[in-house]
Amino acid sequence: MLPDSYRLSDLYCGHEGKYICSLKNRFDPELINEPIQLFNLSCGCWIVLDGNNRIGLILKHNEDAQIGDFPKKIFVFIKNEEFDEEEILYWNPYPKPFSYILPLSKELNIVTRNKKKFKNKTDYQKEVNRIKKLLTKKTHNCIVPNKHES
Repeated sequence: MLPDSYRLSDLYCGHEGKYICSLKNRFDPELINEPIQLFNLSCGCWIVLDGNNRIGLILKHNEDAQIGDFPKKIFVFIKNEEFDEEEILYWNPYPKPFSYILPLSKELNIVTRNKKKFKNKTDYQKEVNRIKKLLTKKTHNCIVPNKHES
């Protein structure tokens, strides 16, 4: 379990590629169908196995959100016996904290929306590639100092 003071922005999103929050509006934790699944990696980082979009929605509206701000039922902590860490990292090979992904994802969306403001296609593509490189193909590295015990 995580302490109530643990920030959701310190959770790791395992999806490769740019972060896409496909859900709109606000997330109502009282109306959950399925809990957000969290898994503790051996390094101490917590990865979101299922519920990345819901975490993204919460953070869009409250970047300082903490575990304790929500009913306990919206999180389920997957035990290491249920899944092997190798399996988790196979499914989610490049986990990064939401605090890292969300600003870059926002920057990428702004760049793509403002494509016409670039002098030429080459400059535009260079900027898109620069941001995408920061979001992809980097093996797990504990970016956020882990302040919490598992």
